[in-house]
Amino acid sequence: MGAARWQGRSGAGLPVPAVVVTCLAVLVAGWWARSPCLDLTAWARGVQYSGYCYTDVVPLWFGRGLADGAGPYGAQPLEYPPVLAVRIWLAAVLAHALPGDPALWTFSVTNGLLVVLESLAVLVLLRRLGLPPSRLVWWAAAPPLFLYAFYNWDVLPLVLLLGALLLHRDGRDTAAGAVAGLGAAAKVFPGFLVPLVVLALLARGRRGAALRHGAAALGAWAAVQLPPYLLARDGWARFYELSSERGMHVDSVWYLLFRLGGPALSPSALSVASAAVFGLGAVVVVVLGVRNRPPEDWWQLLVPVLVCFLLANKVYSPQYTLWLVPLLALVLRRAAPFLALVAADLAVHAVEFPFLGGRSGFGAELPYPLLGTAVAVRAAVLCWILVEVVRRPTPVEREGGPQFQEGSQNRSSKAS
Repeated sequence: MGAARWQGRSGAGLPVPAVVVTCLAVLVAGWWARSPCLDLTAWARGVQYSGYCYTDVVPLWFGRGLADGAGPYGAQPLEYPPVLAVRIWLAAVLAHALPGDPALWTFSVTNGLLVVLESLAVLVLLRRLGLPPSRLVWWAAAPPLFLYAFYNWDVLPLVLLLGALLLHRDGRDTAAGAVAGLGAAAKVFPGFLVPLVVLALLARGRRGAALRHGAAALGAWAAVQLPPYLLARDGWARFYELSSERGMHVDSVWYLLFRLGGPALSPSALSVASAAVFGLGAVVVVVLGVRNRPPEDWWQLLVPVLVCFLLANKVYSPQYTLWLVPLLALVLRRAAPFLALVAADLAVHAVEFPFLGGRSGFGAELPYPLLGTAVAVRAAVLCWILVEVVRRPTPVEREGGPQFQEGSQNRSSKAS
């Protein structure tokens, strides 16, 4: 799947600078769309729902002590894994370092600038992985980037995931494992790459490389977990406590099944069921997917594995769709499933926030069937993407492109 083949399909001659400008324009528009929620008086009127401007930047600035200069695991710890907790704290440190009194607006700006850098890093990594401008636009102009780049902090884990993919493509599997481990210490999904790479290396007889990749991933993950675990164990554990305590959210498949007559599982039972469904689904898609592609392309199965996670999870936070966008640009053979996912996700977004606003006492509550229908359509599109990737491997040109190059693999195989 070389660059020339992609350009021959669509978007030939689209200049890379135009893609960068598009990405920056989308990000500026996305930040501006969140700016009404930087006025705290607006929250009292429910603008975070009616104006579609909710962002976690606001509650964390005031509710976790960042406005007062608190660290990531202080008296009111950040409910995030260590890499993201430090990333959020860094934006607060920058806000405090600027002249004048630190304010919510300052924190939003410093955080936003970091998000812009991370989003451009995704673009650079996709280009390094071989995507032509016609595919880079999938990320640069993606509605999920506009909607969710400043909603939470999920772009940094994407940078780490794509960095691990690039290192793996270049045969640097130990470094790839370390970067994937750091990604898993930010959000769990970059860690899904590790078992796929290990299995692929074992299938090619590279047991030493597989061991080093897995050990590097585990070591990097543990290395960033250890300091907060030793120094602020209660704060470090907050993320895991909240994850286990959360019940099914209204935008999850579990809640849809519940509204259709399914059981009302407790949070602990739901956690077990969610993990079991995800584990079973991941095993099935990997077993089926490896039959249709050589081991060096097994990383493509990260997409259906991630889909299984999203469908099985008891929470589908709005920004989760953002995880898929760069991977779909790399893996899908055609644009139709991607466009369908974008449309379905927009439908969920359009209904979910008025629904939540009504539940919180801001206006009339929308009937759940509207949201449930949108959630069901999105789930169906995700299943379509799963089947598409498992059954139809992306064509590979071994001399280049976004797939792994045999030359670099051969170089690394001599070392193992």
